[in-house]
Amino acid sequence: MSISKTEGIVLRYTNLGEADKILTILTRNNGKIKAIAKGCRKPKSSLLSSSEVFVFSEFILYKGTNFYHISQAVTRETFYNIRKDLLRLSYATYFAELAEAVSDEGIPGERLFLLLAKTLYYLSTEEIPMGILSLGYRLKLMDISGYRPNIVRCAVCRKSSEAYTRFSIDLGGVICSNCSADENGRKTGEVFTISQGTAEAIKFLLNTEISRLNTKKIDNTIFNEIERITRSFIQNHLGKRFKSLDFLDSMKDLNS
Repeated sequence: MSISKTEGIVLRYTNLGEADKILTILTRNNGKIKAIAKGCRKPKSSLLSSSEVFVFSEFILYKGTNFYHISQAVTRETFYNIRKDLLRLSYATYFAELAEAVSDEGIPGERLFLLLAKTLYYLSTEEIPMGILSLGYRLKLMDISGYRPNIVRCAVCRKSSEAYTRFSIDLGGVICSNCSADENGRKTGEVFTISQGTAEAIKFLLNTEISRLNTKKIDNTIFNEIERITRSFIQNHLGKRFKSLDFLDSMKDLNS
C-alpha cells in the first residue's frame, strides 16, 4: 500500500452514500487528486472539517484502485470569513473552478497550489480589494498554466515599443501602433483597444506578489479594460465558460 503525506485544498466534493464524500483536492505534492473521505459527514468524524470546500489541510493518503483514500487529516486553515459573505464565497468558488480547470491529476503543481492558498487567505482577511485580488489571481494562474499575456513586445513584429494600442486575444499579447495601422490581412482574432496605462497595470499584476497587490491604485477605467481582456483571454485559451463566473456576476450586481 502506497502512503503519502501532502498539504491540500478541497476544490469541490460529491456526496457518496450516507456518510462519505469524494473530494477533488489540489495538493502541493501530487497535483489534483480525487480522494474518498469515509464517514466525513458524520458529526463526530475527524475528517468533518477537512472535507469542506476551500479548507486547507494536511492529508495522509493511501492509493486505491481508482481513488486515493484519506487515512488522516489535520485542518490548517478554514478561511472561515469567506463563508460569512456570499460575494466572497462566490469569488472563492470561481477561483477554485479555475484552479481545477488548469491542474492535472497526479502532476505536481506547487506554484498553482501556493497561488490559490495565498489568494484564499487574502480573500478571507479582506486586506486586498476583491476586484484587484481577482485580476491578480487570474493573470498569475494563466501565467502558471503557460498562457502568460505578452505585454513586453508586439505579438506581430516581436519588437519592443512604448506605443501599444491593441491587445489580441488569439495572439496572446499587445500589438504596437505600427502593426495596428498595417494589418495586411493578418488574422489577429478578437482584439481590444489597450492604453499604455493598462499594459503597465497588467505588468504590475503579473509581477507583484499577491500580498502586495494593494500597493498600487488602479484607475477604474484601466481596471475595466483589464477585466474585459482577462475574461476573454481565459475563455479563449482554456476553451471553457465557467458557471461560477455567471453566479459571481449576479452577486456583484446585487452588491453594486
